[in-house]
Amino acid sequence: MTYLELVNRVLRRLREDDVASVETNAYSKLIGELVNEAKREVEDAFDWVALRDTIQATTISGEFRISFSNVGPRFKTLSVFDDTNDTYLELKNSEWLSEQFNTNPVSGKPIYYDYTGLDGDDYQMDLYPIPDGEYIININLIRPQLDLSTDGTELKVHEYPVLLGAYAKAIAERGDDNGMQYQIAYKAYQDALSDAIQIDSRKNGGASLEWGCYPTKDNWHYGN
Repeated sequence: MTYLELVNRVLRRLREDDVASVETNAYSKLIGELVNEAKREVEDAFDWVALRDTIQATTISGEFRISFSNVGPRFKTLSVFDDTNDTYLELKNSEWLSEQFNTNPVSGKPIYYDYTGLDGDDYQMDLYPIPDGEYIININLIRPQLDLSTDGTELKVHEYPVLLGAYAKAIAERGDDNGMQYQIAYKAYQDALSDAIQIDSRKNGGASLEWGCYPTKDNWHYGN
């Protein structure tokens, strides 16, 4: 479903006219903002298959740091895999890695990793032992979609909870967050999100629902 289609479906539920573009008027722009807020909540609730991605980097002998970009600040690492040796790397904290680099700077195949910050838009990852050659490192991650911004942008995650979440937010924005209509809309949103997680978890080999977190009304109160 496209950004414009989502906005128009929310508008219809609010008994408002369809628009030709999300940018048509101030209210359609507001609904667009609420759609993106609901999208972000849904994305953060689970490790959705549609958001999974792999970034590949190749080490250089004697250099312990690798960089990658274009993932956004909300990405989540699922695993780091040495594709050359078919082994998973273990996450260690920065203090431990710094101590190894300073007191025991051995070289070999990487076993441990840690994120060490940003260089411009590039995320930096340190590896230890210090690579003694070329190793192909696969960074498996969840890469949330950028905010929807153009009418034809397609939503990646399940559309129904995003639609119902935006609708509930629109009701709350009108100041009806204590009314029956809001309660019904919010419950429908929670149910739709739960159902979508159940469906997606089957694609993950029965992934635990504890990976995700459900939104609460305290996260998005728009009433007076």
